[in-house]
Amino acid sequence: MSFPKSARFEPQQVSDVPGPNFYNLCQESHLDVYKRGAFLERAERFKEVPYEAPGSGTHSTVVNVKAEPKPHSKAPSNLGDRYALLQRKVEELEKIHGDGKKAHQAEVDRLKLELSRTQKANAEQAERLEKQKKQNGALEARIQDLKKTACAEQAELKDLRVKLRMSEHERSQLSLKQGEAAELKKTIHVLESKRRDEVREKDRTITDLGKSVAGERRRRETAEARLQELQAKGTTELDALSAKSQLLQEQLAQAQEETRHSAQLVSVAETDAVSKQQRALDQLEQHRVLLAEVAQEYARLAAKSCAVTAHSKLTHEYAVLQSRAWRLERKLGDSAGQVAELVNLIRHAHDTNALLVRELADLQEECQFYRQTQRVEIENMPPLWQLYDELGEAMHELHEMELSSCLSDNLLATSLTELFHLTYDELVEEHLALNTELAQERQTSRTAQVAQDHLEAELVKTRQEREQEYDQLRTTTRLVDQMTTRAALAEQQKTDLEHQLQCATQQSEAASASHKKAVQQLTETVQRNRMTEDGLRAEIGLQVEFLTSSFVMANQRSAYYSLSDEIKSLIARNELAEGEAQQLSKFNAEILGHHNPGQRIMYVDRIRRELAEFKHKHAVSVVECESVAAQNVELLRELEIYRSVSVEHKPRTAVTRISRPPLSSMNQSTTTPFWEAMPVDQRFEDFSYTI
Repeated sequence: MSFPKSARFEPQQVSDVPGPNFYNLCQESHLDVYKRGAFLERAERFKEVPYEAPGSGTHSTVVNVKAEPKPHSKAPSNLGDRYALLQRKVEELEKIHGDGKKAHQAEVDRLKLELSRTQKANAEQAERLEKQKKQNGALEARIQDLKKTACAEQAELKDLRVKLRMSEHERSQLSLKQGEAAELKKTIHVLESKRRDEVREKDRTITDLGKSVAGERRRRETAEARLQELQAKGTTELDALSAKSQLLQEQLAQAQEETRHSAQLVSVAETDAVSKQQRALDQLEQHRVLLAEVAQEYARLAAKSCAVTAHSKLTHEYAVLQSRAWRLERKLGDSAGQVAELVNLIRHAHDTNALLVRELADLQEECQFYRQTQRVEIENMPPLWQLYDELGEAMHELHEMELSSCLSDNLLATSLTELFHLTYDELVEEHLALNTELAQERQTSRTAQVAQDHLEAELVKTRQEREQEYDQLRTTTRLVDQMTTRAALAEQQKTDLEHQLQCATQQSEAASASHKKAVQQLTETVQRNRMTEDGLRAEIGLQVEFLTSSFVMANQRSAYYSLSDEIKSLIARNELAEGEAQQLSKFNAEILGHHNPGQRIMYVDRIRRELAEFKHKHAVSVVECESVAAQNVELLRELEIYRSVSVEHKPRTAVTRISRPPLSSMNQSTTTPFWEAMPVDQRFEDFSYTI
């Protein structure tokens, strides 16, 4: 069986079409859908890679070119090599495909970042464009204002050119008289320096004298005012001190009388209180002694005249009564007779009781004796019940007697307790009354002592105040004497200063007469200088017009700069002359208005000040115009920076760009004045001025 010499198996063709989901981008931004496919130009799949595998026509049956015949023995190895080669190529293609995917994904991420960045930049550019539009509108309005000011300045410049021509004409006329003017200026300077020195010396002397006179006047006025104030103050203080001292003396006498009266009252109250206290103590001591004696006697009697039960009762009652009696022992002085009678009754009752007891004991002894001796006659004896009845009656009588004695004792104790209660209440009331009176007397004595101390302190204080017032009176009198001496000295100094002032006024009048002559001469010289200045201005105007007409010529620039230097020197001299004229006018106004301040002529100084202010304002406005022009140039340069870009080879965006010519062409079409086109170092200055 014969096989064809071509490849046994048809090689797998690698498709150039990308696989599924190859173009599926992340759906984070749906606004960039129209930009898909714009980045396919840079993908590596469009690069032509040499394909080493056989093409699609290699396996066709129709072959135009005959292959070299190979031996049959090497066919299987050739197929294996081809398969391995194809396998390697497939792997390489897969690897290339994966790298292309990664690169494509990285490129997509990078382009997304660039897109976000460009969007932000676009937004910022839009904001800046809006701001620039607003600034452009403001600048256009400002340019219109500047154009108006430039027109006004051009008109002023024309006037200044005319004035410059006039000054040049005057300069040509004054060039002949320059020598005379120089000599005249020298003489003026010499005279002016001499006059200044003399005026300064005289002004110094006048000001020193005026200051000394004013100072002495002020001192004298202050001394007189101070003297009057001190005199008035001294008189018022002296009157007040005298009235106060009289008042204090009266108060002192009243306080002394009150202290004496209070001391007497205190001594009387103390003696009364001491006597009352002594009497109360004596009375209480007497009551205490009396109660002690009564208690002793009553205790002795009760102990001797009662039984054990009665004695215990009586001792208990005695203890109770004794405790009460200790409370009431201070008020029993008037009950001595009653107590003696009651003691006698008690003694009699106790004696009767003792006698009855003794009789009863005798009867008992007799009964016992009869029982022992007469036991034989028991039968003849009367019955015992009769004896017992008699004995019971005797005992009953004895019991009744003891009961009556106990009742009498109880009555005596109740009467004594009532008596003790009454006397105790009376004594307590008297004692309380005495204590209250004693406390009141002590309180009154204390208040009197406090009042006395207060009065003594006030007395010491008033004495100190009186001494202080006397000291102040002495110091015021001393000050009054000193002020009178100072016033006398001030009067003497015043007279001396008035004499000096009169001499100085005479000298100043003489100096003012000489100054008037010098001022008249100086005014004439100033008028001459002004005339020469007018001529110079006319000459300067002519020269400026001539220079402006032929400024470009280089041979006249040196002449112009020399003329400008001369003009500067003339302006400096003019300023010096103006300063001197200003000083002279001030001095003239001061001299003329020395004696009559209502007629001072200061209008010349005012006019010159207004002129200087106007010049200053004009210079400031010129500087402001130059700064505005510089700012305008800078803004135009910034506007020229914002050029439009060509839309070719750029993706579409939300902002449509319109191509326009740059702003440099507009600047080139406008004509600039010759002084702005010149360099800054070659621009000339306008030295014309008006008065």
